Amino acid sequence: MKRFIPVVKQAVLAICIFLILALAGCSKVNKENYDKIKIGMSYEDVVEVLGKPDTCEKPILKTKNCMWGSSDKQIKIKFVVDTVAWRSSNGI
Repeated sequence: MKRFIPVVKQAVLAICIFLILALAGCSKVNKENYDKIKIGMSYEDVVEVLGKPDTCEKPILKTKNCMWGSSDKQIKIKFVVDTVAWRSSNGI
């Protein structure tokens, strides 16, 4: 029985590591998705590609800036009347 407990702990640890790596690989903030974003796309189409933004500034005169990702790996998009007017990336 004593041998069985360390095997279970190792299996649980392996599963946890696998899940962490799998979730990290699921990030939609990557070069492939960035290249799908085109000037003139609607906000809804961008959300289909990248998911909901992590942050969005409050709209001013129908213009808003949104960001997906973190400070080291991000995609920023400026929307004018809910249409992509500008895009940039960092760390992808």
